[in-house]
Amino acid sequence: MGYTKSDKSKDRNKQTLRLLKWVEQHQGFWYLICTPDDEHMNPQMMKTLIGHLAEESFYEIIFVLLTVHRNEKYMEGFYPSMLLKMLVSEWDEEHREDFIKMIMYHFE
Repeated sequence: MGYTKSDKSKDRNKQTLRLLKWVEQHQGFWYLICTPDDEHMNPQMMKTLIGHLAEESFYEIIFVLLTVHRNEKYMEGFYPSMLLKMLVSEWDEEHREDFIKMIMYHFE
């Protein structure tokens, strides 16, 4: 028997409740995650927040954090730099064609 829609819904509800409890316990962090241009946000705080989110496996929220603060000076060049680092670390026979397909897909 497979993973049913009901199971997925229950799982998603459990994850949502877990996130809401985390937000309740870390309201200051949540405020910083969601508020662009806050005076307390800086590279060290970004690192701290990413660490806390990763510890809790809130990976989607890391991307929200990066997007909310994308215009900060310390984020300048982040995405191109990360892309290049990822390409360099994974550029091999096994992944090369996948990268080329993804790049080409972008221009469709």
